[in-house]
Amino acid sequence: MAGMSVGGLVSGLDTNSIVAQLTALEQMKVTRETQKKENAQKTLDKFKELQTRLGNLASKASALETQNKFNVFKATSSYEDYVTVSGKEGATAGQYEIVVNKLATTQKISSNKIDAINTPVADESVFGSTGNVTISLSKTEAALKKDPTKKTVDIKISKNDTLKDIVNKINAAEGAGVRASIMAMANGDNRLILTAVETGTKGFSISEDGGTSLLQTLGILSSTQGQTALSGSALITKKGAATEDTTFDELNTSPLLKKVEATDKIGLSIDGGLTWITGSLTNNIGDAINELNTNLSSNPSTSNLEAVLNNSGEIILKRRDGSDITGVDNFQVKVGTFDASDNLTDEKRDLGKFTTQNTFEHVITEAQNAFYTIDDMAISSRSNSDDKTIDGTIFTLKKVSKEGMEPIKVSLDLDRDAIVGNITAFIDEFNALLSFIDENSKATVKEDTDKVTGKKTSTREVGCFSGDSGISGLRDNLKRMMTGIIDEIAGTQNNGYSTNYSSASRLGITTQKDGTLGIDKDKLLKAINADFEGVRRLFTSNDFSDTTGCKVGNFTKNSTTGIYEIDVATGKVYLKGEEVEVVSDSMLENRVITLKNGLSLEIPTDASNGNIKITFVRGIASQISNFVDKAKDTVSGYYKTSEKNYQNRIDSIQKRVDELQIRVDNYNARITKQFAALERSMGNLQSQTANMMSALSGISYKR
Repeated sequence: MAGMSVGGLVSGLDTNSIVAQLTALEQMKVTRETQKKENAQKTLDKFKELQTRLGNLASKASALETQNKFNVFKATSSYEDYVTVSGKEGATAGQYEIVVNKLATTQKISSNKIDAINTPVADESVFGSTGNVTISLSKTEAALKKDPTKKTVDIKISKNDTLKDIVNKINAAEGAGVRASIMAMANGDNRLILTAVETGTKGFSISEDGGTSLLQTLGILSSTQGQTALSGSALITKKGAATEDTTFDELNTSPLLKKVEATDKIGLSIDGGLTWITGSLTNNIGDAINELNTNLSSNPSTSNLEAVLNNSGEIILKRRDGSDITGVDNFQVKVGTFDASDNLTDEKRDLGKFTTQNTFEHVITEAQNAFYTIDDMAISSRSNSDDKTIDGTIFTLKKVSKEGMEPIKVSLDLDRDAIVGNITAFIDEFNALLSFIDENSKATVKEDTDKVTGKKTSTREVGCFSGDSGISGLRDNLKRMMTGIIDEIAGTQNNGYSTNYSSASRLGITTQKDGTLGIDKDKLLKAINADFEGVRRLFTSNDFSDTTGCKVGNFTKNSTTGIYEIDVATGKVYLKGEEVEVVSDSMLENRVITLKNGLSLEIPTDASNGNIKITFVRGIASQISNFVDKAKDTVSGYYKTSEKNYQNRIDSIQKRVDELQIRVDNYNARITKQFAALERSMGNLQSQTANMMSALSGISYKR
């Protein structure tokens, strides 16, 4: 039978057993190497589990690391299909009555007819000598906040780009305030559709650099009307946006605003010497706008300007000759009482700072703002999620209130039990991680008894992390961050804020005998009730200043904590007496200083010369989340290096195991062959002996 071997038939020796025992002696070398590999794999698995546990800890920390995440509110709404409310950083408990008049919509525009989607969109001459045009797209509000140093996202369009290429490039532009698509109207009639990411009349802007007007050739920008200017806020009533038929006494008369009287006027001012040009508020807004335009046209300096009211109650300024409007930073529109010399004496409405807008050739959907009332006070919002009207509170509008429908009641209450639950989950995950590290760092003695001899033996087993300075350093860092004092809020420095709750121990989170942390939940809840702001700052990344209106606008994982001192006159920034490198020196223009470490410091326009202190804080959860994030992302970091080293070791051992196994297999084959040869030789010898004895036995002797 194939594969069957019977040894010792001739010699009487158990050659199979001898071969097996000799092979087993050699196989022990393979077994020792295999054990090394298993130990290395076990250690590698523990490292991977460590990374998973670190990720779990970071996940729990992320629920507490920023002020808007730390705030947990119980939100209620009598009609959730119409309006909901939620809280973020700075939110306070409150109850409100809401009526939704109109929802915000997005701006959507189209290009001219484009014959094919897979051929170049325009003639080469449109692209100029370089063959490329750079398109600048406005950024979303979130992208601007993340990086205020650049207000646009740029993409390069080449002369060979097709409609599909342009759509893909626009949609790949991270942070752009517009999305692109293709609409096939009919065979050979394709349109580039651009839709604003954000709702409201601000919409999006688009411009180009290079070439000879690609955007006009495609029919995106108007060839007859240049950019216009849009007022920063609107004229509104309790029913929605004001129209030209709205009388001024219908404008929102909330107790927070002064009532507009029939004797008041609407005025346009251009800084640099021109005085107010006013129209009397006689009957309605349309009459006032007409009178304003009459006054504008009669003044040589403003005769090219024209004011109109859009569908959201905002004033748009454009030039009568269709050219781009300029100098919008100097435009102001206000409603109030003016004296005989047209000087404003009592301001009642300020329509805010003007911004420039594109004029598009084909408008599919004209954007509009949302309009609703809070406790009978009229509100205009460019978003259906209004987070600007009440600090820290977000009203999400979903549907327009029905005629005769009662006001929708919404409320926001701090959920203290949920906050305690999040902190407890964070501490539990921290304890689980520390216990895992400690369990795998200790050495133990394992006792065994030989089943045959009964002799007891002791074996010392070392934990996977035992003696590993990197792991012990990791543990110490985490413990230090969890139990240390947050100096910036401890009140030891005169920087604008302090709290008694500057360490976890003061909240009832203390170290137990086994090294883990225990929580006195009653003490923690008492601290939240006594000083919620202090507890929140202990855990989160936050900032504060000794000057009203100054704050941190953005930060990254590389941003350094501490008290930043700003010399307003020069824009220089100092940390612990050392000057900090600044990315841009445009502070005097936009009042934002961006530092090399990713921190941006915002200063109000009316900040006087002198020194301003802005403190940037990383609380407990923020520190741990940031620490884990940096450790995971650093290619040369400890975890990545350890994993790579152990994997290399496993691969090397496996290679050794494979080589040794080949040697053992060859050895087994060789001695098996040798014993088989021995059997054959002995068989031949026995046969020869038998033949000889048989021959000898046939010989007869004569006497």
